[in-house]
Amino acid sequence: MATRIPLTNWETVRDELRRFGETGNVTAEDDRIRIDFGSARVEVTRNGRVSTGMPLHEFEQDGAVELVVDHDAGALTIDADDVTYTFRRPGG
Repeated sequence: MATRIPLTNWETVRDELRRFGETGNVTAEDDRIRIDFGSARVEVTRNGRVSTGMPLHEFEQDGAVELVVDHDAGALTIDADDVTYTFRRPGG
């Protein structure tokens, strides 16, 4: 089941992203969290910057977003007014 989280709920964002990144290397600070999965990465900041990268493409969004975390599917969706992007965790 997917969980929708606004960035304004920072403690829940951090908790859910730590869980999402269990198979990777998670770095959490007061205002940002970064997950490295080898050649793929996700970084989310408290002030609304989301960036991802993997071979062949990158994604970046600034501003108000909600995160939709689906641990079972290994998917993190960034949902903003003007764009929806889904990052798939390597290995599922």
